[in-house]
Amino acid sequence: MMEHSSEEIRYNNPKQNLEKQEEPMHTMDLVLNGEIIGRAEMTYYSKPVPLYQVSDLYVEPAYHGKGYASQIMSQVELFLKKHKRAGVIVDAIDIDSPASGMYSRRGWQEIPGESGLYVYNIPPNATLKDFQGYALRQTDITTRDSWEKKSII
Repeated sequence: MMEHSSEEIRYNNPKQNLEKQEEPMHTMDLVLNGEIIGRAEMTYYSKPVPLYQVSDLYVEPAYHGKGYASQIMSQVELFLKKHKRAGVIVDAIDIDSPASGMYSRRGWQEIPGESGLYVYNIPPNATLKDFQGYALRQTDITTRDSWEKKSII
């Protein structure tokens, strides 16, 4: 009898990840037969405009070239649209990588003058220029007042 693989993408919010003793961020885990084989990690920032930074996207090497990264990105993009927030990728794929161009093919826009910085789902009241210098303005989620207040509850 042939076994069928089961795959799903599971969303976890920062509190759920912290409870699992992981970094407090939003994650989209690609689970295949009960094992996490890929993940996108996102952190919410309110400035320069409300956005989620996609800080990591990976698929285990044994599963490369099978479209799994694309599946994860589709879920990330749906999440961004649902929450009406921009998405930013810092240090995107190296230009020499076989995956180079993946983000632009999916509609992510490269920020002029910012090597490897891409944005998706830009709100109507923002421009690409609003995201310039973004990578230098990041703060750790656990050092923010809002995190302290939520953690105490």
